[in-house]
Amino acid sequence: MPETTPDTTAYLLLGLTAAFGLVMLLIASMVLRYRSLLKDEQTVSQLLQDENS
Repeated sequence: MPETTPDTTAYLLLGLTAAFGLVMLLIASMVLRYRSLLKDEQTVSQLLQDENS
């Protein structure tokens, strides 16, 4: 009597959704860090200009 393969489509979709969510969180984190870096760079430039004046 041959056994049928269980339907694991729901687990596949859950795994893909979790992976996609993690990738989106990583991208969002990188964008926020980049924005923070730009603000820090601007602050350092301003401090150097103030120091030289």
